[in-house]
Amino acid sequence: MDNTLDTQDNAPAPPSIKKVAAKLSSGALFSKSLGFVREIFMAHVVGVAALADSFRSSITIILVPLAFLQNESVPAILIPRMQEAGRQGEAAHRLAAMTIALTSIGALLMVLTMIIANLLVDAMLAGVSVAERQTTIYFVHIMAFSMPASVAINCLAAGEIALGKTRVTNARASILNVGVMLGLAMLVLTDEGAMLAIAFTLSFNTLAIWATWSLWREGNLSFERLTAGDVWSETRIFLSRLVPFLPLPAAEQTNIWLERLLASKLTTGAIASMDYARTLTDSALLLVSQPIGLAVLSHGDEDRIKEQSEAITRFVAIVMMPASAFIFVFAPDIVRLIFQRGAFNALGVELTSEALRGISIGLWASTLGWILLRLLNRANRSTLAAGILVASYLANIGINAATATLAEAQTYGTLFLGFGETVRSFVMCASVIIALGTPLSLLRLLARGLIPAAAMALAGLEVIETFDGTLVRLALGLSCYLLAVAIGAALLAPEIFGKLYALAVSRKGTKPDA
Repeated sequence: MDNTLDTQDNAPAPPSIKKVAAKLSSGALFSKSLGFVREIFMAHVVGVAALADSFRSSITIILVPLAFLQNESVPAILIPRMQEAGRQGEAAHRLAAMTIALTSIGALLMVLTMIIANLLVDAMLAGVSVAERQTTIYFVHIMAFSMPASVAINCLAAGEIALGKTRVTNARASILNVGVMLGLAMLVLTDEGAMLAIAFTLSFNTLAIWATWSLWREGNLSFERLTAGDVWSETRIFLSRLVPFLPLPAAEQTNIWLERLLASKLTTGAIASMDYARTLTDSALLLVSQPIGLAVLSHGDEDRIKEQSEAITRFVAIVMMPASAFIFVFAPDIVRLIFQRGAFNALGVELTSEALRGISIGLWASTLGWILLRLLNRANRSTLAAGILVASYLANIGINAATATLAEAQTYGTLFLGFGETVRSFVMCASVIIALGTPLSLLRLLARGLIPAAAMALAGLEVIETFDGTLVRLALGLSCYLLAVAIGAALLAPEIFGKLYALAVSRKGTKPDA
């Protein structure tokens, strides 16, 4: 679907979908880089202390009630609505009405969250101390003031995308990351943990004010002659169109809530450790699956889905399956290299590396699943794609619930939580492969990919047993990984070696005589 706003005949054409996608991708990459720096800073200043768990749990508590006003629901409803309004010359007026309507819902949810903050914290953090519970409640009361602003930002961002612009979308995560880093700096200067919550809230409200002012100044947001009837009309339209989108955010947020609950029963720092581990795995997903996924969504036709799915699977089997094995084997060394400094102690390394190991088992499946999911989107099978995502989250919920008692009884409880995410990745990947209708050809490619992945794992274990020192082991492990990729390419893409050999021979033949 073309996410551009139809304008009047004499208006300039908005940017193409490819340009919008490129801007969104580059903005996501920049914000993810900032997020990576933020997590390193967080690990250095806070580590896996109770403060880190309280802050992260507070974020989850205020975002869970807003789930149906975030994610894909608002853009999926608002962008077509803005396209329709653009044809009638009412886009600015309609966007203002929708923004007020949704922000008002966010404000009501803010008040409700503040009233029942105690109940929400008890429901999520059943295993924490009284002091950590009180800190989390205090944070929730502060951070709840960001809820209306968060909804407004999401609404205005969708309105901008309908206009072919991406400023608010790209700024959102970046400003939040900068705000948290400023909060960490103030924490260092004042030794007041509340600075994290205050900075978080201020960053959202500052961005909401800027976004509102920018769109109003440009004439893309108009509050003139806006009535309560207009706002109520947009509220009814949004809620009536929301129903089909509810299962996915409901399943996603239930999974997040359950994971936080189970992590809180393990030990202090388990919640933060899961997020530190995801900082590493999400970076791989962003750098690999998002660019390829956008390319898949923007190019090609339905007749080439089989060919493209096989090419994508071949790439993942060659590159990502050995990478999953590398991360699994060298997880403690990776965590030590990136995070272990300042307040991030040996316990943090243990908890985070086990979580990383649990997630890494299915990292290749998650990468492949998200890319292939774009093929379903491109084939106008988005409802099926959403159903697959819901099923994968339900599988994650099921495995977390099933292993909860075992996780509490074991030292490596975060490993089981990470493995829950791996199960989700496997379910999503397998379901998409079946939905595409080419399971046998793709499974054969993945079966071959197990050979270099196993070679990587065995070589990595030998390195761990033989050598000491984080940098030495990682350097040797990287060499093993590159060798595993070469083996995978020989098994899955032998034509690459043929082309390289032909190129080498041709160069040798054209070399001038001495």
